[in-house]
Amino acid sequence: MNYLYPLILATALSFALTFLVRKICLVYGLVSKPRSRDIHRKPVPRLGGVAIFSAFFLISIIYFLVVDHNLIFSSSRWLGIDKHLMAIWIGAVIITISMLVDDLYNLKPWQKISFQLMAALVVIASGIGIETLTNPFGDKLNLNSIYLPIFKYHNVVYHFSLWSDLITVVWLLGMMNIINFVDGVDGLAGGVSVIAAFTVYLLSISDKVNQPQTALLAIILAGSALGFLLWNFPPAKIFMGDSGSMFLGFILGILTLISGGKLATVFLVLGFPIVDGLIVVVGRIIRRENPFTTPDKTHLHHRFLKAGYTPRQAILSIYAISAAFAWVALRSTTVNKIIAAIILIILVFILTRLLNYKIKKLP
Repeated sequence: MNYLYPLILATALSFALTFLVRKICLVYGLVSKPRSRDIHRKPVPRLGGVAIFSAFFLISIIYFLVVDHNLIFSSSRWLGIDKHLMAIWIGAVIITISMLVDDLYNLKPWQKISFQLMAALVVIASGIGIETLTNPFGDKLNLNSIYLPIFKYHNVVYHFSLWSDLITVVWLLGMMNIINFVDGVDGLAGGVSVIAAFTVYLLSISDKVNQPQTALLAIILAGSALGFLLWNFPPAKIFMGDSGSMFLGFILGILTLISGGKLATVFLVLGFPIVDGLIVVVGRIIRRENPFTTPDKTHLHHRFLKAGYTPRQAILSIYAISAAFAWVALRSTTVNKIIAAIILIILVFILTRLLNYKIKKLP
């Protein structure tokens, strides 16, 4: 299959839709006004996530329902459509619309978590999940050892798999919030999402995985994020908002699952924002602050800026590191990925220390 066309179409459509959304935001005053922790000093349109989602949704519908009916994730169907694909679309709609409401009216934290859970549960109900975990020291760990029947529908018994479903929920919610965490400097969330999606694409077309349907979905996501990134690269002309960052994290989390549970691969690609996010959360907990909603400037990208780097220098540095570890992930065995992950964690701590040292030395 030629993946260049869906990449170009998704990029072009996302670029055009972002232009349209930006114009609408400017007309109706839907902009982010500068706050104390922001680096921009002028109001910027903030609903770019609508363009990213719309491009992904439209191009994926065209390719999966019109261009090639043979690309399927599951033999079972919901409303005549591959149930896994339908669950991805439904979950994406739930996340994008609910987070769009948040961008406009500021939902409470428990409301945001509720919608995230709802989207994750739709995905789990379709059968997508983490069934096993690779054990470098022995056999794979089976996460479907405990099943709890819930209800029966159309002669299909739906179960709750204790460990598999719990870990899947944690993974999807974690991915959504990690991408949201790094959306604090122009171009960062969009850029690392493009790198992560393209890495999943390369993994999916490899002989070892050989999943053209997953590769297609990944390349469409990469194009959708890239088209927006052309407007969001510093200095940003539009922000993606929570509707964009949560959507990207949600789809990236799912792509990891349907490509065979390649958690270690995506961890390496998104290792910097993941480890950075964990450090920030722990720091907030120690300070007895809300770990998810407390505004501050303790993220790694903020430290780059405080140390005197420009936004472009900061995000290009993180792009380079993410791409390097993506290359390592694609060419490594499970054991080597674990070693690389340990190196990555150490690297984040060292870089944080170096940046803090440079910040203290500034006049």
